[in-house]
Amino acid sequence: MSRSKPLTYQSAKAVLEYISFWKRKHFYTMCPAIRKMEEILPYHLELIHLYSVSQDDIIMAIDSFRFHFWEYKGNQMVMINLSTDERVVRLTYLGPEQAAEKFLLYHLSREGTRIKKVDLITGPEFISKCIPIAIKNMTVIRTGAWFPASIPIENVEVDTTVREETLKMAKHVTVEIPRHIAERANPEILSEWNCKLIQIESWIKSEEVADYCYKVSKRTDRPMGSTLMAIHSSPVELVFDILHSKMNARKTVLNDRKCATIAIDESTELNVYDSRGRIRSYVVVEVCARGTAIDKVV
Repeated sequence: MSRSKPLTYQSAKAVLEYISFWKRKHFYTMCPAIRKMEEILPYHLELIHLYSVSQDDIIMAIDSFRFHFWEYKGNQMVMINLSTDERVVRLTYLGPEQAAEKFLLYHLSREGTRIKKVDLITGPEFISKCIPIAIKNMTVIRTGAWFPASIPIENVEVDTTVREETLKMAKHVTVEIPRHIAERANPEILSEWNCKLIQIESWIKSEEVADYCYKVSKRTDRPMGSTLMAIHSSPVELVFDILHSKMNARKTVLNDRKCATIAIDESTELNVYDSRGRIRSYVVVEVCARGTAIDKVV
């Protein structure tokens, strides 16, 4: 009876890097020979959920496992298998925040780490110490700390507008500010982002749209096709009036829609028009090639 040959080092390395978090930890426990390899290989994870309730109460989920660092009858780390509800409680010699920091940086600060989805709620400051990692989708709520990103994030959902490099370089950003918060989307900050699409799911005033247009029109480095879509309750003609009077915008037509056009440079222009959905109306501001919109014949 033939015995299967053991994997070569390179083959074992390739297999170990791409298996699930749980299986890697299982093999780490069962196979001492692969431990050094496991400790340096990056992770390819489905989900990271991080919620800082307080400095001494931090909840972290990695794929199907939840880790709770808190102070209860001593400093504890509670590990829960969400698939089986099996849990293990361990005492730690570090405080909850220090233990959570050490645990997270140990697992994520590995060159080549990739995560499909990150949920970040009041993220602790120590996540900014992580090396840049690749994140595909991220949802952020009430946080002042961010994971450094090694590549532009595909989709970000956020509840504020802040000057943050991760947001500036993301491909698509959706901003939805809760109604009970007095804060509004900041046109100046929005104009600094290089996103392909910025979607504002909170009401924005005509004057704020015009302010955004003015600031973007001064940026000749804004990527072609970059677009802002914002909920706008007033008729788009109010925006047009401000742009015509203050920025000398031209009255144009784009795809049979009324449009206001502002020149950026010899090769690009800013086109402003409305987009009506079944429930909401949006005002759209798009960077286009010069001549995309056609002058309206009076």
